[in-house]
Amino acid sequence: MLGGDCRDLIAQVRRDLEAGLQRREVRQEIERLRETYPVFGRYGSIEELAALVRPSNPAYGGKDAALGALLAEIKRKTTLFPLLNLIFWDSLMSIFQRKRRDCPNPADLFSRIQAEFFEVAATYPLDRRPRKINLNLYLDTWKKVTAWQREEAQYHGQHKPLGPEHELGVVAADVQESEVFPEDFEPYFRELVLRNVITQAQCDLLLETAVYGRLSEKEWAKARGVKYATVRSWRHRAEKAIRKHEGEKRRRRDQDVLD
Repeated sequence: MLGGDCRDLIAQVRRDLEAGLQRREVRQEIERLRETYPVFGRYGSIEELAALVRPSNPAYGGKDAALGALLAEIKRKTTLFPLLNLIFWDSLMSIFQRKRRDCPNPADLFSRIQAEFFEVAATYPLDRRPRKINLNLYLDTWKKVTAWQREEAQYHGQHKPLGPEHELGVVAADVQESEVFPEDFEPYFRELVLRNVITQAQCDLLLETAVYGRLSEKEWAKARGVKYATVRSWRHRAEKAIRKHEGEKRRRRDQDVLD
């Protein structure tokens, strides 16, 4: 049986996602979806969309049309992720129920599933895998969670916690220097995604919390249904990757001068 803390976590994440749909920006994006993609006119509610994408539903054309449209929009901007998460909720809970028997901490497992699904959705290659999207999302998330479980089993207890600067959501000083981030942040971050320096999710996180300041890290995590500790980890890794990338650029420039 699930402990009370885990049940509370699952219920809270569900409530946060549902509340996220009520944000004005999200409502506007959903309305634009309905105007742009006919499939969202035919399946107007979350319940209808969730029934559409279930594995038992043979309507693959409708599934791929709905999920493909959502993934395309999420690649542009992750505002609609709560909608995708709720539509795919039953499949994510299926992963959780199947995996939790091998996990000593079900709450951590559930949070990890949410985080991995966000990353899978944000980076899904629609151009290469436009069909059976619901199955691909499920299997990709399953594989990532399985890899995490293996790492946890092998290295349990050896992971160092993030430092206090990340507990407080403070950006490291060297990341704030102008030599690291150019003035035009958004194109710069988009380029880093294309170069595989950071992920699409990390790009959105940095833009929304650090550049535009629309949301705090806690608000961003809550709106996307991702555990706050995971969001702090994503930001920490993004900052580290950017510092490494910029350091390599400087070394190449210095080498060119010497040559």
